[in-house]
Amino acid sequence: MRVLAVLDGTSDAAERRARALGDFLSDGLTGDSCHETLVVYHDQRDRERLVALAPTRDLRLIRVPARRPDGVVESLTAAARATDAGLFLFPGDDAGTELAARLAARTGGAVLTQALSVEAAADRLICRRNVYSAHMVGRYDLSGSPSCVTTDASWDGAGWAPPAEHRVVADTDESAGADKPAFDDVELLEHPAASDLAESRFLVVAGNGAGTREGVDRIERAARRMGAEFGVTRPVAMSALAPLDRLIGVSGARSAPALCVTAGAYGAPAFFWGIEKAGFIVAITIDEAAPIAGNADAVVIDDAVSVVEELAEIVVAARRRG
Repeated sequence: MRVLAVLDGTSDAAERRARALGDFLSDGLTGDSCHETLVVYHDQRDRERLVALAPTRDLRLIRVPARRPDGVVESLTAAARATDAGLFLFPGDDAGTELAARLAARTGGAVLTQALSVEAAADRLICRRNVYSAHMVGRYDLSGSPSCVTTDASWDGAGWAPPAEHRVVADTDESAGADKPAFDDVELLEHPAASDLAESRFLVVAGNGAGTREGVDRIERAARRMGAEFGVTRPVAMSALAPLDRLIGVSGARSAPALCVTAGAYGAPAFFWGIEKAGFIVAITIDEAAPIAGNADAVVIDDAVSVVEELAEIVVAARRRG
């Protein structure tokens, strides 16, 4: 299996990321595989430094416009289509997780974050990661192609060193217009802090039952109309249908609102940990057997998107009546 370790050199911490990737390739990846590094960079002055940091001898270079995650993902998607790579490996920081999730969504592949180890089998990857606040280790079989995996934070590369020699096997320049602004007219707004989820009094959480990006967006708009904070479950975040800072659960925020409405959430233990301290939980789901139905104070068996939108109309109307 061909493995492409993705070194994003368009932002800070390239050296730390290279060490983490190299450490994992050396001791965390087993099985029959060949390794290359895919170096994404913008500034020509960084090129040689990034080549020297690459954790594998063979590497591919892609020069892109100034860092925008969507632009980097477009380049990675093109690389996935041009190669037979079965695994794209990313460092386990926020930037690596975002790129992994977006690439998997673009290519129809699989995604797994915070991997402790990966075994490359003939037609699939066997991955292990910590679950339930690191009290257990879970095993995951990834059969989607390509598989997009991030390393666990424990792979820090302490004492690891890059190869003495490197060989560039491909060199692509996609930086046309790199010095032009990405947008002609843009207003920068302060992004809501992740703490707003932890401190919210009224929370609406969209789950995989929302179905599509449109469904997730409709639930978010309804939540905002009601004055609620908006969060999502892990499947929604990992499908790149919402920002990772909206994630509720073990790997995201933990909230204790007076009222929590879950819309299409299955209710896995790792998610429920994030809302179990809520004063009152309303679950909207079409699956009567979902764990959330057994843990909620009230359950509505119906389409999550339409029910949340109707709830927003009721709340808005009640506020108008004073």
